[in-house]
Amino acid sequence: MKQMKEKKPFDKTIFDGMFMKNTVLASGLVIAPVVMSATTLANGIAIAVVFSCITFFTIMISSFVPRDMVYAVRIILYTFIASLVYVPVTVIFGPVFETEFNSIGIMIPLLITNSLIVIRSELHFFRLERLRMIAEVIFYIIGFDIVVILVGFIREIFAYGSIGDKIIGIPLTFPALSTTFGGFMLLAVLSAVLKKIKIIVRSNSK
Repeated sequence: MKQMKEKKPFDKTIFDGMFMKNTVLASGLVIAPVVMSATTLANGIAIAVVFSCITFFTIMISSFVPRDMVYAVRIILYTFIASLVYVPVTVIFGPVFETEFNSIGIMIPLLITNSLIVIRSELHFFRLERLRMIAEVIFYIIGFDIVVILVGFIREIFAYGSIGDKIIGIPLTFPALSTTFGGFMLLAVLSAVLKKIKIIVRSNSK
């Protein structure tokens, strides 16, 4: 049976993907690279660039996989497609982010199994009309990119007291922020802030 396509206002598509249903802060997806590897602004940017390219092109190509194929086989195909996309992406951006790739390590190849590709695509993106799907994928990716770059920026300042090679004159640093535990704590704070903002927005829209 042909699946019904979901429809909703375009402004809600933007708002949901980047804010109300943010991949990391609201949905709790793709957390690992954020808490483990986004310890500096440069690392955050590198993760955002690679994640964006792998996720966008994988979902676009995977959307042509027949829906009548067995679910488990489709998921395996999505991951296989992502691994194929991963090769040119790392060839192109590897030299640009050489230091960051060495620092991030295993988190870079693990992006091929991120939740937008293996979960969100089946449950949401592929149920939309194509133009709507492209728009939603883009804004969900942007939502992730904003969080990973912001987390890297905050952690670098308050864990190391610097941004890149520039020392920031802050009186107190928190080295624990550079750890995975510190990343979880920071995400918890940002998620709580987002939740509070969502409550305010919803109360004002009534």
